[in-house]
Amino acid sequence: MKILDKTWFTNRDGCTGIVRVETDYDGIKYFIGHAHGDDEDYDAEYVAEWGSTFPTYAGDALFGIR
Repeated sequence: MKILDKTWFTNRDGCTGIVRVETDYDGIKYFIGHAHGDDEDYDAEYVAEWGSTFPTYAGDALFGIR
């Protein structure tokens, strides 16, 4: 799984991230999850591995993909 892009929404308890990834078998997918905000690369990997799936149409709109 390769992380292509990420965006973060922060609050006092950490942050929520949405990551755009390229998977080996499913193509482009999006995942959303909570992260701690200490290390952006680690947090993006964590969200990609343990986050919930995020709708493709919403991810495409968020990241400006047509």
